[in-house]
Amino acid sequence: MAAPAKPGSHMVRRHLLPGDQIIAALAPFLRFADHLVHRIVCRAWRRSCRIIGRAPPPFPWLMLPPPPSAERGPAPAPGTPQRRVFYDIPGGRSYAYPIPASYRHVTSRSGWLVLAASDSPRRLLVLNPISAGQVVVSWPFGEDPTEGFHAVLTAPLGEPGCFLAVATDRLIKYCRPAVGGDWATLRAPGFRYDTACSDLVSVGATVYLMDERRKLWRVDLAAAQPKVERRDTAFALPQGERWRHYLVESLGHVLLVVSDEHHKRLGLYRLRWEARLWVPTPASGLGDSVLLLGRGCSAAVPASAASGRSPGTVLVVRQPWRCSFLHVDIGLSFRGGGGEQPWFWTESQLGAGLGDDQLVMRKTVPQWPGEFTVGDSFWFFPGIDESDCP
Repeated sequence: MAAPAKPGSHMVRRHLLPGDQIIAALAPFLRFADHLVHRIVCRAWRRSCRIIGRAPPPFPWLMLPPPPSAERGPAPAPGTPQRRVFYDIPGGRSYAYPIPASYRHVTSRSGWLVLAASDSPRRLLVLNPISAGQVVVSWPFGEDPTEGFHAVLTAPLGEPGCFLAVATDRLIKYCRPAVGGDWATLRAPGFRYDTACSDLVSVGATVYLMDERRKLWRVDLAAAQPKVERRDTAFALPQGERWRHYLVESLGHVLLVVSDEHHKRLGLYRLRWEARLWVPTPASGLGDSVLLLGRGCSAAVPASAASGRSPGTVLVVRQPWRCSFLHVDIGLSFRGGGGEQPWFWTESQLGAGLGDDQLVMRKTVPQWPGEFTVGDSFWFFPGIDESDCP
């Protein structure tokens, strides 16, 4: 007589296809990039990838600015798909996906970009450039906010806890983009927007908002009746510098990174909400993580995915200094002269605090046109939705 089957084995055979066996054998050798290349093979391949499991998402990619005008020819019409390059830093590989022209990046999370239309009709677009999935969200403001706005997506688009929140002077607005996108309004009395010195981050559905004085506002958007709380967590910084502020979520904690404009001096602080304090934190407080900093795209990621970079490494995307008051970019808005290479991010290490200067290395992308670009770069966190593999 045949040996008795293992419990549940008949169910496994019933649900697996012959191709699943092949993918299971190949799975240890497939990188995330391979899934991107082969995900369009056929429906059976996509189904097998979902059952067997995909390679984990890689180190975040760098979303590069549009190429110099001399390289791309006439400016495309607003909303026309425009090829944008995403660069995998550890892998040294570039990917290109269409992004609507004249839309500017405001935030990103788990494979999704939130883009704002710069021309009429004004609206927000939540876009997965890999799967081409998108949701159009109505413009949250009756007219453009005077000083711009911050934005955060609290979870991947398909999850129940996904909110899109935007913040400007004394105001927070939020919606559920996947279920209609109707905006609700909350007041944040005293908050002042600044492009470089205020920031917004989420921990789950709780949103934290910080202004240039390092004061905080907090609201749980999943509450039955969301209510904005305020804490005076201001503290003094050394004089003579215009400091940039970056809020980062790490393992459920809110971190603040303070940087000079050249990223030579960096300070790390951990929030203690109930004590109303930003607590200075050494680099060891990050654990086995590296920091990625940028407007609307900061994160802490495992050093194991960073291609040999040690914990405490800080990578900052190049985003030309923009003064909110004047609404102009200052510095770095020139073509590289004398054969100067364009650069897109810097790398340094967390030191002993704001008084400890660190060596900063400017990093470029191979084969990029030799003209210096004035556009901003952003971190992008690639991912594929389950709905992408029916």
